Amino acid sequence: MKHLLLLPLALASLTDAAAQSAPPAVLYPRLSKTLDSLAYADQWPMQQMFKQQPDSAGRDLVEVEKENFARHQPILERIVRQYGYPGFRQVGPKSANNFWLLVQHADAHPDFQRQVLHLMLPEVKHKNAAPSNYAYLTDRVAVNAGQPEEYGTQVEYQGPGLGKAVPKSLRDPAHVNQRRAAIGMEPLEEYLSSMTKMHVEMNTPKVPGV
Repeated sequence: MKHLLLLPLALASLTDAAAQSAPPAVLYPRLSKTLDSLAYADQWPMQQMFKQQPDSAGRDLVEVEKENFARHQPILERIVRQYGYPGFRQVGPKSANNFWLLVQHADAHPDFQRQVLHLMLPEVKHKNAAPSNYAYLTDRVAVNAGQPEEYGTQVEYQGPGLGKAVPKSLRDPAHVNQRRAAIGMEPLEEYLSSMTKMHVEMNTPKVPGV
């Protein structure tokens, strides 16, 4: 199973009382709302699985995920054609993060992921996209192409029991933490530990009432 990300929180620092009561202006507020809605649908099955809660309609949540990804794909492609890369200035930090997350899950369309990765690089350089998100998508594109990762973000679980998180592949492991630090990511060992903890929590049956 591919490593699917639970939506990270994107928090903007606000400097005055007025800004705290209203979100900063963005170029495309309707697009921002669309991306937030798509991301909610994207994340809902994973959140249910993480909490070990079944679908109320009895659906297979993994299949629900796949259906959501397929339904979202033409919308994402249309967004890129119309707007290019929707970064912080276009849709705000939260919605820009949501766009990246949706692309991250478009594994059935690797050419599209590569296209977005290419569009994303200059936005990172102009501080209009998150460097860590670029790292995750870089690794996703590499793994989907059968190439080694740069940052070790895409994991599988090996070993006894539920296993421990390890990178699916990794170029030049001796210098991976230098590459991660250069874009503000924690050391790989810390990341793998947190991924293992989440994996165990997600897959250990919960005892009712505990």
